[in-house]
Amino acid sequence: MDDTSPFTLADLPTVAADVAAKLTDAGFTETPHLRQALALAEEAGEFVGAVRRHFGLARRTGPFSDIEAELADVVLTAFVTAHTLGVDLEQALRAKLDVVYTRGWREERQ
Repeated sequence: MDDTSPFTLADLPTVAADVAAKLTDAGFTETPHLRQALALAEEAGEFVGAVRRHFGLARRTGPFSDIEAELADVVLTAFVTAHTLGVDLEQALRAKLDVVYTRGWREERQ
């Protein structure tokens, strides 16, 4: 991906393939499927930590920008993980949304 090009979410599959290739080129070749699954869990934990800090649920505080950065890490790492595992994330999301939108929603409280 060219750093000077405008980025859109539609670029994520291409960016994920590029990041995965860079990880391989850097020598991260042992158990890439496990590495990415663990990386995704780690990024999710860092996101939760940023939320806790921002909303005063941790020993120290943190800015909202940390939440944004960590959530971006989660999304990017999810796409890299999908690429590494050979998951068609667009198709998987479509299938999941079919389930989500057929679930019952919480009834209004009175």
